[in-house]
Amino acid sequence: MELHRFKVKRLIQKRVLTWLMLGCLGGWLLPVTPALAQGPGQVLLEKPPAAPPAEEKKEGAPSTCGPIISDTCLPIETGKVAMQVWWALSFYPGVFSPNWRQVSAKGDFYTFSMPVKIIYGPTKDMELYVIAPFINNWVNNVDLGIAGPNGERSASYSGVGDVTAIAKYNLLPETDYRPAITGVAGVGFPSGHASHLNPGRLLQDAVGTGSFNFITGVNLFKYLKPFLVHSQIWFNTPVNLNKIRPDAVRSREYVNFNLATELPISKRWVLLLEFYSVWTWQNLATPQGFQTPATVLGVLPGIEFLATDKLSLAAGVSLDLAGKNGVHKYTPMLTALYTF
Repeated sequence: MELHRFKVKRLIQKRVLTWLMLGCLGGWLLPVTPALAQGPGQVLLEKPPAAPPAEEKKEGAPSTCGPIISDTCLPIETGKVAMQVWWALSFYPGVFSPNWRQVSAKGDFYTFSMPVKIIYGPTKDMELYVIAPFINNWVNNVDLGIAGPNGERSASYSGVGDVTAIAKYNLLPETDYRPAITGVAGVGFPSGHASHLNPGRLLQDAVGTGSFNFITGVNLFKYLKPFLVHSQIWFNTPVNLNKIRPDAVRSREYVNFNLATELPISKRWVLLLEFYSVWTWQNLATPQGFQTPATVLGVLPGIEFLATDKLSLAAGVSLDLAGKNGVHKYTPMLTALYTF
């Protein structure tokens, strides 16, 4: 009996000792557990910090052939060379009088012109180009009142016109709210035949202006999705080398103001619409022939085809709508631009 009590007593002592040890161990762990919960274990459970959002890139304008008449704004890439050729045939249904009326041209006048343009990008944001035009003038059935000294009523003449050299520099790039702005400076050289005209050729041998032409201006471009908008404002200052008559010079100052818009309708086809204008504030000596333009306003609808990454084509018809003291013409034209 006493042996049984002793065993029971020893069993109770062991259980009490075990509970005491567990209590001490739990009291030691309690303050440690919250600290561990805030340490590395918690860091592993948290999501990694989000990466900063990538800068949203502005969508660039698609590549196009560009306007046919208006000058482009954005320079060619550095080190690139390109060549552009135009083929244009002008018909002259009449001339504009000093009071903006259209009157008879007194003959069937035509001009075929083929300007060749060589473009080069010497440095970033800069472009240089030279334009040399080949010109063929001819006329048939002129009125007897303006016939040649030997009764000539038809004549023709071919030659190279005035060569123009232009330098462009992109002053300000395009932003969300501002168009790209390019400064333009250039000079036209009196390389075309313009003096000692043969009366028997009925002014068809006038394929030059007979003056240096100093050009300053700006070109602008803005991508207003889906439209590409171009603008050109050039001030031209001719310095005449000779006079047509003792009382009249050949060229006067004039301003070009053109506006063009392109609408890509597929990866290869682009619709084009141009508004062109030339403004002079003094009368010119001769209204006909390849002379410095008189005041004229017109429109050119056209279409472009991007044949390859290097070759693009464009075709359109320029239509003179109004003018004064100059010729009235309409001109179907085609141009090809190739980048080497």
